Amino acid sequence: MNPKAETYDNKYINRFCIKYIWFSALLGDLVFLAIVNTLFFTIVKGLSASQITLLTTIPAAIGIIIQPYLLKIIHKIGNTASVKLGAFCLLISSILITWGNRFASMVLGYVFYEIAFVLKNMEGIMLKNNLIAVGRQEEYVGIRNQSSIAYAVITALIAFGAGFLFNVNHYLPMVLNILLCLFCFLLSLTMKDISKNDKIPEVEIQKSTGKMSMIVYIAILSYAFFYTAVNLGQNNSKLLIQYELANSFDTAKTASLFSLIISLSRIARIVSNILFDKLYRKLKDKINIVLTLGLVIAFLLIIAGNFIDANVMFKIEIIAFGFFVILAVRDPFKIYIQDLILRVTEPEEQQSIFAHLELGKKIGTTIMGFVVSAALLKVSIIWIIVGTSIISLMTLKTTIRLFELVKRSMKILKKPKEAIN
Repeated sequence: MNPKAETYDNKYINRFCIKYIWFSALLGDLVFLAIVNTLFFTIVKGLSASQITLLTTIPAAIGIIIQPYLLKIIHKIGNTASVKLGAFCLLISSILITWGNRFASMVLGYVFYEIAFVLKNMEGIMLKNNLIAVGRQEEYVGIRNQSSIAYAVITALIAFGAGFLFNVNHYLPMVLNILLCLFCFLLSLTMKDISKNDKIPEVEIQKSTGKMSMIVYIAILSYAFFYTAVNLGQNNSKLLIQYELANSFDTAKTASLFSLIISLSRIARIVSNILFDKLYRKLKDKINIVLTLGLVIAFLLIIAGNFIDANVMFKIEIIAFGFFVILAVRDPFKIYIQDLILRVTEPEEQQSIFAHLELGKKIGTTIMGFVVSAALLKVSIIWIIVGTSIISLMTLKTTIRLFELVKRSMKILKKPKEAIN
């Protein structure tokens, strides 16, 4: 590459990285819905705890069924088009969830949500490919972490005002969510994977099929366990906090206090993301185990807090602290696992493996979601959280195994150098 072309590419990549950070941050979720979802579904839509669980479980099951077709689409259209289509699907999702008056309409909205995140997940590969194209691949974790920090800051700011907006008009946060999705879709139209690996020839993809290493298999399993526990734990601990507040305060105060707790959880998320880059450089692959231990501790705090009867606010504070820890560990874990996979795999494998990460998470969430929906008809939420804590212990076991495999792999890679010396 001549110097002028290299300068041009670096200028484009600099602009791309800025766009990526904001695109990924603003569209890391349906950000307004993520803050007010339990309030919106219970107060506005009149759904029960069991129905709220089914609302995400049924689409996850559909997502599992259509996953092979989505993967074919990704292979055919490439990373750039997949990200654009994913952003568009999130726009459709936000419209259906907001204005759907029937349970089926909201389920369809979440089906688009599931489709969107399989497609949009290619953004991480697109970033890595662009950085590799200009020899800056070591910046990947740092840029992903900047995006996570931006997402945490944005959602914290939204959380501080979400309770007020919800009290002004129950639909106002959701309308803002639709407008934000529209902006992100338009932003996606200006982003492109400039590498030759945007679209991988089908022949190369077929050659790589079935060649995943044990590290990749365990990483997918660990990811599935971790996010099954995180998603169930986050949603049900939020409901537990909301119900405790509702039992002691009126609707307006419940909304305000709930908004404050969510805001503080986002601050915890910001702090963890700021610390992650330094911790990752220091601990390397051990960070995987540290994050999973944090998840286990979070569930222990929530369970312990539930059995405090002397003081309602102290009880809520302990449960909320456990909830904060769940939020604190979720972003760093995703960055670590995706970076690990990009380090140990070839380009022609990566689209499939990233899709399999989402598939593993969907399978875990779907199976446990149906179990939880049925269980909530008979038992209280706290027993669901106790069950979810067992999944976190299973996650810890798989992350320890993953660390052992990675450590062994690094030793094998060093052997030829040692032999030469």
